[in-house]
Amino acid sequence: MKSSVSIKLDWNMREISLINQRTVNGLVKMGFDIAAQARRNAPYLTGALRNTIRVQEQGPNNVEVIAGGTYGGYKVPYAWIREQGPNRNPATVHYMQNAADNIMRGDYLKKYFGDITR
Repeated sequence: MKSSVSIKLDWNMREISLINQRTVNGLVKMGFDIAAQARRNAPYLTGALRNTIRVQEQGPNNVEVIAGGTYGGYKVPYAWIREQGPNRNPATVHYMQNAADNIMRGDYLKKYFGDITR
């Protein structure tokens, strides 16, 4: 007569891979939405700062929204200064942080990662 009971649990690597890909897809979608919002929030004089806002995948599970530096022929060394202030237009201070905060309000988990467990 047996005296124990067991349940065996195995990883389904195909499902794990799909979950990982859906998570990365959600991060990329979120990054593009943050970048679009940051472009709307950024100060606009020449448009150079807005044109440098971009999304880059930094690795297999890492997405970054970047503003400034050199991109597409534009040299924008003042992106950080415009983020931190003081700005001529106070409404544009924290243009990147405000964009991220705005995108992450509400039910962002469902919007960007809701298909992970379907």
